[in-house]
Amino acid sequence: MYKRILILIVSVFTVSSLTSCVEAVKESQKIIVESQKPELIGKFFPIESQGIKLFLPKEFKKLSKTEYLELVEKSEDSIVISFENERLRNLYLSGHDIYLFQHLESGSILSLIPTKYFKFNKADAQLLLNQIRANHDEISYSTGLKFEKKEARFFETREAQIFKAIYTLKIPEVEDEYFKQVYFVSFNKKSFALSLETGFPVDFDPFLEKIRIL
Repeated sequence: MYKRILILIVSVFTVSSLTSCVEAVKESQKIIVESQKPELIGKFFPIESQGIKLFLPKEFKKLSKTEYLELVEKSEDSIVISFENERLRNLYLSGHDIYLFQHLESGSILSLIPTKYFKFNKADAQLLLNQIRANHDEISYSTGLKFEKKEARFFETREAQIFKAIYTLKIPEVEDEYFKQVYFVSFNKKSFALSLETGFPVDFDPFLEKIRIL
């Protein structure tokens, strides 16, 4: 069962389309940073069918799958368009859903995939990390995208297990780099994978801590 779940989780950790231009990212950076101060500025986005309430900066908007694919189409990158359509199709065929959110000023994308609950440990987290690395290698070979791991760690409490990894992503012939944070969380008999893609470093941990799992 672990292997099936780990393969599914990797599907949310693969690269999606960052639709914002560099200028929009730079202009919105201050807004994102402001929302990371001790008194977080944000609001809850309920996913009622899953009993999960995400706490995100108030500039985020929930996207339908159709709206997300329209954003992908605007990239005019045939590789990205084909890849994202295939990724979502595989998720649907697996019987899992995906919840998508976009930061309106920066175009940053957050995605969440609920999975079957399982309590995992450090060894499982290492398997997940290995699977993500293999997946990134495959993407790099077929698209030229370059991934670099900046951080990966596993931590747990009496009630929760959390895997976190941060990657930078470089696109061929583009000087700027993008950042991808990935999490897998098990808590209160629920598990989910979460991915955040931005054009600059963001500390998402304070927002993760405020997520409510009912």
